[in-house]
Amino acid sequence: MEERLVDFLKKAGMFVLTLLVISILTFILVQLSPGDPAVNYLRASHVAVTEETLSKARLELGLDKPVTQQYIDWLSNAIRGDLGRSYLKKAPVKEVIFSAVIPTFQLGALSFAVLLLLSLILGIAGALYHGRIVDYVVQAFSFICASIPTFWLGYMLIIYFSVTLKWLPVSGRGDMRHFVLPCLTLITPLVGQTSLLIRKSVMEQMSQPHARNAVLRGVDKKYIVFNHLLRNAAIPIVTVLSSNILYLITGSVLIEEVFSWPGVGKMFVSAVQGGDLPLIQGSLLLFGILSITINSLTQFAVHRLDPHLKLRNRGVSLEE
Repeated sequence: MEERLVDFLKKAGMFVLTLLVISILTFILVQLSPGDPAVNYLRASHVAVTEETLSKARLELGLDKPVTQQYIDWLSNAIRGDLGRSYLKKAPVKEVIFSAVIPTFQLGALSFAVLLLLSLILGIAGALYHGRIVDYVVQAFSFICASIPTFWLGYMLIIYFSVTLKWLPVSGRGDMRHFVLPCLTLITPLVGQTSLLIRKSVMEQMSQPHARNAVLRGVDKKYIVFNHLLRNAAIPIVTVLSSNILYLITGSVLIEEVFSWPGVGKMFVSAVQGGDLPLIQGSLLLFGILSITINSLTQFAVHRLDPHLKLRNRGVSLEE
């Protein structure tokens, strides 16, 4: 019990330390970005840029203080949940981010569900029918999907399904029809990569002696895969799926721009273009928190799935 508590405290301390490092890097990167935040603030407020207005803006924004004091003030406010006010939106940053997170999470959740379903079907089918026509079709389809440039695919889908056939809306967020094209554009390269990984992992498990012996005894391959091998092959699959989740949430900047999706990616691009310093800092902090949270959950899932790690955590030697 004490070992588990110590292990939990270590992980919690590492989590906090990583967050602190991310906050420092975020602040430094934003400070090194070109442009004067005070000028950006005045332009966003439609105020003439003069020496007098600049000095007032710097005083109001706290830019007249030393950089270290600016970071301490920002961090102390961030801990209390105050990320400042957006220059462009004229609203608290946390409210702006929250309003953009919901569409991104909705699109990401739907995309991940479709990605998981298609990747499992293709990967397992390729492994079960290894060396047959089904396997060759799965490999060819996966390689093509993984090779398609995302931005090109997005525009091609818009031209064909929205402009030519007029089946689906071009852009924006509304009913389920608006999700189709962004979802397809997001997951197509990931389906190719993930299905090939699942195929490889399942085939490696099927080549193990216990799996070959079960096949020789007449046990159906599908039963072996779904009831035994998938769990053994789950560790690399879970690892790559966690990176896919992170990409679907934080890496969809280009997709949200193509389809005018009002999510975190589009919000971040607008903040960078407008020099919205508080919103840029808040967005980068959000990306960092999501990254370390997903990585921590992935490590936890791997520990639960790997019996060797379980035994090691209990102090049991594998050689015994």
